[in-house]
Amino acid sequence: MFALMKRNIKIYFANKSGLVMSCFGALISFVIYIGFLQQNLVDSWQNVSHAKQLLDLWMLGGIVSIAGITTSFQALGQMVKDRESRAIDDMKLTNLTPISECMAYVASALIISFLMQVITFLVMAIYFSVVDKVNIQSTVYLPALGFMLLGAIGATLLNLVIVLFINSSTTFSRLSAVIGAAAGFMVATYMPYGTLSKTAQNIVKLFPSSYEAASFRSLLLNKLSQEDVPNEMRQKLIEYLGIHFKFGSHQLTNGDNALVIIAMSLLLTVIVICLAVMLDRRKN
Repeated sequence: MFALMKRNIKIYFANKSGLVMSCFGALISFVIYIGFLQQNLVDSWQNVSHAKQLLDLWMLGGIVSIAGITTSFQALGQMVKDRESRAIDDMKLTNLTPISECMAYVASALIISFLMQVITFLVMAIYFSVVDKVNIQSTVYLPALGFMLLGAIGATLLNLVIVLFINSSTTFSRLSAVIGAAAGFMVATYMPYGTLSKTAQNIVKLFPSSYEAASFRSLLLNKLSQEDVPNEMRQKLIEYLGIHFKFGSHQLTNGDNALVIIAMSLLLTVIVICLAVMLDRRKN
């Protein structure tokens, strides 16, 4: 199992073009923000001091979550390639059980997703620090790593549900482009959460990574917004930028977000097991 994990991770990082493409969704979001969204959003928050820094941190949380989605999906593409090339049949000659085999693909995708989120976070943090003089509090890093891990788990399991039905590399590559473009909408990054309709907001809440993004925004923006945003504007900022989601009148905390991601991950695990059994029976 560990040998298969190591092999999948090596293949992923050895493929430079695939590595770039796996970050496609995050790169699109960054280009859209810098080229189109940043100045428009800053203009709409003229009465908020340090608006650009606030918005940079908001975007940082979204881009990291997008990277977790797209990189885990790309990493799971190795499973599709192995099924298509029949390499996965050769593994049956070893003492690797079907469960261990599946766990190896999931674990390698999870590790890749986590590492790429860390790299994305560091690159974006350095960029915004140099260009817009954004400072991130040191107390943010440890909980941020925790949410990156939870986000990687949720994104990987959700992507696995999709990948289980893909048997062609051509289909996978086409769907990968769709996932990369859709990821920004999944975590309300292309458009601020507050600008979405109620239906769209409810759809956003269906994805584990959206809760990771919300937690990131809360961690990154909390101290700065307390210092620079008037109290009467604070709630408006929270709702508009999707810093905290609401269910009815209850506003979710970061602890609530962690529990939601865990619950979703457990549900997705059950779904994956059921689908794997169903597809295996269909093959036999």
